[in-house]
Amino acid sequence: MTPNRKFATRLIGAFCLTLGISLAASAEPALESNNCVPPIENIRGDAQRGQDLHLENCADCHGYDGRAEVIVMHMDEPPHDQTDVEYMTALNDAFLYLAICSGGEAIGRSLVMPFWGDVLSDQDIRDLVAWVRTFSGT
Repeated sequence: MTPNRKFATRLIGAFCLTLGISLAASAEPALESNNCVPPIENIRGDAQRGQDLHLENCADCHGYDGRAEVIVMHMDEPPHDQTDVEYMTALNDAFLYLAICSGGEAIGRSLVMPFWGDVLSDQDIRDLVAWVRTFSGT
């Protein structure tokens, strides 16, 4: 994550926390970027490449191992444990792709999770989906 993007994400989180904004789940994802359309097949890319992307962009909030055992002051609630097989089995790859590409709010989760569709390539997002799946073996 670039220093400016990291700062902006933290600033938004602090602002939301200050205002006491409560997050409501959304039934329909609202895409933040026009390129956030999950591919129909082969959503999973290269998990090894995804590991580096995860460490650089996701681990601060989701934890290095996907367990979300981190304290992030600007979050209303921590991300789900991505090692939880039952939870991760309920999420298909297209959902994970949209979560990464469109951000948390677009999938009915925390608005603190930024959308990455304007920063990461389609292949980067596929690689992240593959890496996230390694945490639960799903």
